[in-house]
Amino acid sequence: MLKYWPFKKVYLLVLGTVLLAVAGYELAFKHTLEARSVNGQLREQLAQQNNATEQPGYTDRKNANLNRIIGLYHADTVTYRSSAINAIAFLAEKNNVKFVSAPVQDKGYHTEKYILQKLVFSGDYFSLLKLLNQLQGTNGTGMIRSCSLRVPARQDMALGDGKVLLDVFLEVIVK
Repeated sequence: MLKYWPFKKVYLLVLGTVLLAVAGYELAFKHTLEARSVNGQLREQLAQQNNATEQPGYTDRKNANLNRIIGLYHADTVTYRSSAINAIAFLAEKNNVKFVSAPVQDKGYHTEKYILQKLVFSGDYFSLLKLLNQLQGTNGTGMIRSCSLRVPARQDMALGDGKVLLDVFLEVIVK
């Protein structure tokens, strides 16, 4: 059949190559090029969104949120110990937890910006966890920096009455 073809075989090869190129473009390359242009547009939009100068209200909202969070942990250092311990003792009583002690503040726990206060509670495990959750959400008591649950030592058995002890370190930002 190709013997009787009126055109040269080279023209047939060129025609086949052009048809394959057009089919390849329509089936694969066209979609790839469209995806590449969409990718470029999305990268450009992302770069504009990450630029904080394009969003003037963003920094104001961020500052307001940070000031609100810091405000939760601010305390007046003169009245902090008495007012915070009164509020914490009320929470402990409400949760059937015994407020065991608030040792005298160690100078090592004070910096010019922060105060750390150690508190010890005694009670059953679930009541202590409820108290810990409420301490975290109460304003003016400070931020829970560290806590540990432990069984009292033999010499402290009278102190804990055979229950679990909770040691809490509260951190307060000095005004």
